[in-house]
Parts: sequence; structure tokens; C-alpha cells
Amino acid sequence: IFCLDEANQRLSELEEVSNQLLKEINVLEMQFQIERSCRETAEVLAVKVTKENKVLKRKSQMLMPLIPELPENLAAVTFDLEADSAVNCDVVDFGAGSNDETLLLESQAKIAELQASVDGLLAEKLQLEQQVENLTREQVQLREQLVLEVHEKEAILMRMTKQSKTMNKIKRVSQLVTEEFTEMSQKLELETGLRQHAEVFAHQVRARGISETGLRLQQALEQIPAISAALCDIQRYYQEQSQSAAEESGVLSELQKLREQLEESEEKRKAAETQLSDAKNSVIQFQERVKQLQESQNKEDKTDQPEEESTPTPPPPPPPPPPPPPPPPTTTNKYVPSPLTLKQQGNAAPASNMKAKAVEEMMERIKNGIILRPVKRTQDQRSDNRKSAILELKGMLDNIKRQPHRRIPSRRGTGRNIGEGELLQVLQRRRRAMGENRDLVSSAETLTDVPWAGESGSAPVLRRLRQNREKRDSRIRASALIISQDN
Repeated sequence: IFCLDEANQRLSELEEVSNQLLKEINVLEMQFQIERSCRETAEVLAVKVTKENKVLKRKSQMLMPLIPELPENLAAVTFDLEADSAVNCDVVDFGAGSNDETLLLESQAKIAELQASVDGLLAEKLQLEQQVENLTREQVQLREQLVLEVHEKEAILMRMTKQSKTMNKIKRVSQLVTEEFTEMSQKLELETGLRQHAEVFAHQVRARGISETGLRLQQALEQIPAISAALCDIQRYYQEQSQSAAEESGVLSELQKLREQLEESEEKRKAAETQLSDAKNSVIQFQERVKQLQESQNKEDKTDQPEEESTPTPPPPPPPPPPPPPPPPTTTNKYVPSPLTLKQQGNAAPASNMKAKAVEEMMERIKNGIILRPVKRTQDQRSDNRKSAILELKGMLDNIKRQPHRRIPSRRGTGRNIGEGELLQVLQRRRRAMGENRDLVSSAETLTDVPWAGESGSAPVLRRLRQNREKRDSRIRASALIISQDN
């Protein structure tokens, strides 16, 4: 654009210069016409002068014989025609000849001046012609340059159109990128909110589980002195029975048997105490393991955030079935067992195998790690419906603690009454434990009705969740069968 403006400006300047040249050429032509007319008049005058010179020569030749008669002071003599009226016609002719000579000299000087001016004008004309040629050349060059600049302008316009197209494409892409960025930012905010909500919920569940475990441990510790007191009473009773039997019958064999039974009961009591201590240790280990699993789960949540936030978490695993009760001690007393005890002893072997398998599966699952993911909850759903694996394990340990040790019935009526009362207490405790397990199973079944249960399993994460849900349902069914068999 700037080149075009400069070219137009130069063209306008060339037009002005060419107009000035035309004006000067017209002036020069006028001067040339004047000079030519002057030259013609000068030539006419020259012809006249030559004729007059010839006449004067003749007259001078005629006056040549009169020269010696002229006075010596001829130069000082002034030829005044008015003053000297006595001059003859020859003198008059001489004065006229001098006037003609002056006119001839003046005309020659004028002719020389005119010739010089004509030469100067011709030189100026040649210079102006050269200038006109140079200007025409410059005009041709400028026209060529103008054509080149026009082509360059067209190329620049093509480039500008291409650049405008690319800029439009870039604008479209930038709009798409901004839209995607806004969507991603909204998703990120939603995911961060869900994550914070899940962390708060997990913290609440953990605090609740810790408080419940503390309460259950306190209850277990409170039950320990009662159990020890009951064992002491049984031991005293057996000692009294042994003493009375020794005094009455004096049979050392029965006393020995009673002592053996007492030793066995003490060993069982010690075994129960060791089992209780082992249960406490296992609870502590499970707590540490759960902390480690939660830390590892937090790390995995940071790495696998898109998968964890796009899919809801599966519900916690079902509560494990209670472990089998210890086998009844072998006694030599004559005691007729009740039908309930016979039924329990008959179902002890298969139930113990199923319970052992369920416990092993639960332990393997705990060792492999429990994945805690956030679950979308409704406003009316309570947080108490969800139980973590820690609470379930602690419930299992509490069930182990609450299972009574079968006491050896005595042959006498008083011992039989004490054994039946303890058996009733054991049955009540077992019913309470079974009721808690049923509540846990019902809560696990309610947790299965989560929003992601009916989604399509096209994604691998959903397939994995479906497999975990099926495994959990199978474990729940197995535990329900075991509980029904125990009942």
C-alpha cells in the first residue's frame, strides 16, 4: 500500500514536470519564431547595408582625389550641418555615409546578440529534450515498478486472506479449547467436592469404628473378670465336689478323675485367656493393617483419580460368620446331654469347615487390601447403614469372645442346676450375637441398593465392581447359611 502511494505520488510529480516542460517548449517555440523573424529582418537590413556600402565605396572613390586638399585639422573639424550651411553636397553625402555605418554596426551587434541567444536557446532545447527523454524513461520504469507493486499487492492480499482463514480456524479451535477447559474445570470441581465429601465420610466412619471398637473392647474387658469369677466358682465347686466325693466314697480314682477334669478346665480357661489375648492382638494388627490400607488407598486415589471419581465405591464386605465354638470337654461324668447340645454337636463338623473357609476368605481379602471409594448417598440415607471392614472384624472377634466355654456338668443335682443356668446365659449371649450379625447382614443388603448397581458394565471398572458385588453376595449367602445352621 505504501509503495502504491509512493508510485502515485511520483506519477503526479512526473505529470507536473511534463506540463512544465510543455509550457517551456511552447515558450521556446515562441522565442524561436521571434528569433527567426529577427534574423529575416537582419538579413534584409544586411542586404540594404551592403547596397549602401557599395554606394559609399563609389562615393569614396570619387572623393579620393579631393583628400590632399582637405585641411590638416580635419579631425577637429565638426561637421555641423545647421551651423555650416556652406558645405557642399559632397560633405552632406559624407555625413549620411557615417550615419549608415553606425546603423550597420548596431544591426551587426544586434544580429550577434540574437545569434548568441538563438544558440543558447538551442542548447537549452537540447537539454530539455534530454530531460524529457530521461523523464519518459523514468515514467516507463515507474510503470513497470507499478505493475510489479500491483502483483506484490495481489500476493499480499492472497496472503492476508490465507492468514485470515487461519486466524478464523485458530479462533474456532480456541473456542473449542475454552469450552473443553470449562467442562474439565467443572468436572474437576465436582470431583474435588465428591472427594472431600468421601474423605469426611471415611473419617467419620473411622472415628465411629474406633469408638465402637473401644466400647467392645471395654465390654470384653468387663466380661473377663466375670468369666474368671465364673471359672473360679466352677473350680471351687469342682474342688468341693472332689472333696465331698473323696470323703463320702473314698474312691481315689474318682478324685483323680475330678482332678484331671479340673486340670482340663484350667487348661481350657488358660486357652480361653490366650485366645482372648490373641484376639486383642489380632484387633490391633487389623487396625494397623487398615491404617496402612487407607494410606495406600489414598495414594491410589491420587494416581487413579479419574476412574475412582467416575465410578461409585462398592459397599463394604459382609460381616464374617462367627467362628465355631470350642469343642466340649470330654468328661467321664454321667451326664445326659440335652437335644440342643446334641444338635449343635452334630452340626459342628460341617459348620466349622464352612466357617473356617469364610474366615480364611475374609483374611485373604483383608491382606489383599480393601478399596474404599466414595459412594453417592441421598439426603435421607444415614451413615450408620454402612459398616466398614474394621467393624465387621471387631464384631467377629466380639462374637468369639462372647461364645461361652462349655462347662463340665456334675453328676449331682446342684451341679446340674448350675450348668443349666450357665447354659441359659450362653444361649442368651449367642442369640444376642446372632441378632447383631443379622443386623449387620441386613445393613450390608441395604448397602447393595446403590445407584451404580443398575449401570451398564461396559467399562472395566464397572465389570470389576460387578464381580466384587457378586463375590460379596455369595459370601453373604454363605454366612446366612452358616447362621441358619447354627440356629
